[in-house]
Amino acid sequence: MGVVNETQKVHNFMLLKIYNRWLNSYLGIPRAVWFLALVNLVNRCGSMVIGFITIYLTQALHFDIRAAGYVLGCFGVGALAGAFLGGKLTDKFGYHLVQLWSLLLNGIMLFVLSQVQDFWGMCGAVFVLSLVAESFRPANSVAVLRNSTYETRTRSVSLMRMAFNMGWTIAPLMGGLLVGFGWNWLFWIDGLTCIVAAFALRWLLPPGVSVSAPEPPSNQEAGSISLSPYRDRRFLYFWVLTFLGAVVFMQILWTVPVFFKEIYHWTEFQIGMMVAFNGLVVFTVEMPLIFRIEHKRPMLQFVQFGLLLYALSYLCLVLPIPFALAALFYMFLISIGEIFVMPFSSNFMYEQAGHGNQGAYSAFYGMSYSVANIIAPLLGTQIIAAYGYQSLWFFAAGLAIVALLGFRIMDKHG
Repeated sequence: MGVVNETQKVHNFMLLKIYNRWLNSYLGIPRAVWFLALVNLVNRCGSMVIGFITIYLTQALHFDIRAAGYVLGCFGVGALAGAFLGGKLTDKFGYHLVQLWSLLLNGIMLFVLSQVQDFWGMCGAVFVLSLVAESFRPANSVAVLRNSTYETRTRSVSLMRMAFNMGWTIAPLMGGLLVGFGWNWLFWIDGLTCIVAAFALRWLLPPGVSVSAPEPPSNQEAGSISLSPYRDRRFLYFWVLTFLGAVVFMQILWTVPVFFKEIYHWTEFQIGMMVAFNGLVVFTVEMPLIFRIEHKRPMLQFVQFGLLLYALSYLCLVLPIPFALAALFYMFLISIGEIFVMPFSSNFMYEQAGHGNQGAYSAFYGMSYSVANIIAPLLGTQIIAAYGYQSLWFFAAGLAIVALLGFRIMDKHG
């Protein structure tokens, strides 16, 4: 009995130690960033349509895979335009107004999208939807930058991503259930959450109120203070490599769910459960991991390791093992890879930006993902149609390695 009690005490001590380390990773993050994270959480809890859009197009509207790819390409074009416009508007009108109107209009467009069924109408509606939705990102990035210090910045980015991924854990589960009641429910609930998030932003962070006072950027932080991001050669090289990594990662959104549907023959709820696992892993692991490793190595070395995990994740999908196991390995590896790639990439972007052009840098950085949102579904669906899913997974793994090597060269040459 004594041995059992001692074992239990050791077990409880270890759990308490893990909990305290997890809790300490959140200390020092400004209150404004917590409010922004809460708004992000409410918004992302409704991100159900995007997680199921490819299935909706192919299963509910009966588009073939190529046509679905063209519609998703319109989403990417709209996202590209939205990122550029959002950056311009943020530098001109401030991050609060841009976030507020993006959330409101995004909710309205989701209501509109639920009524569109023809190909060209869907292309136009998806374009406008992504235009207004993606204008939120540069404004949100600048809001985090302005309300965090250099010491807390990477963790502030991770907190925002934690809120995003907590919402991304909830959204596909809810979405998978709502599809059972009808696709319209998916669009209406998603739209309502965007509008609720807008009201939450207006209430928690009213315009003109400074909730926290960040330190002014030092010369080191200001980086390219006199440069436009379009003339910053080091940042342009970084942008291209980020784009390549984003093309790899975005397959999780555009082609992997269809793969689960067509090859594994899973239901929407099963697909939602697997996609939710991605959000759960990132939500659970990212903050304590970032707290433990930030400032221990150059940021680009962490990005390289994340890209290696991207490559390994796609190779899991071609292994001759049970479907559920392959999917779990894939989701776990790409989730850990995401934890290494995205926060440190964002922080690298912040360090390159000057105080007067943060919106421009944030927008241009976001455009790497927006362009990827054009190329990833178009390229992915075309490779699937011509050569099959396995060819796409090998291609994605190879592209991740190319990006990794590019970052290694960039890291060595400073």
